Amino acid sequence: MESTDRKRSFEEELRELESTVDTLESGSLSLEESLKAFERGIGLVRDLSGTLDAAERRIEVLLREDGTGALRAEEIDEDAAE
Repeated sequence: MESTDRKRSFEEELRELESTVDTLESGSLSLEESLKAFERGIGLVRDLSGTLDAAERRIEVLLREDGTGALRAEEIDEDAAE
C-alpha cells in the first residue's frame, strides 16, 4: 500500500498494474516475489474494477431522465466501490 493518504489516480494504478504484469511476464522474479507481485496485481485489478463500476453508475445516473427531459446528477459514494 501507499505510505501517504493521497488516493492514487486511476491512471497511476493502471500504470502500476501494467508494470506488474510486465515484471511477472519477464520471469525474472523468484516464486515468492512472483506470488507477492501477483497478489498486488489482483488488488490493483479489484481497485480499478471498483473505480470503473463507480464511473459506470455515475454515467447511468447522468443519462437517466427525471421525467422532465432534463438530465440530473447524483453523488455516488466512492468509498462504497472500494
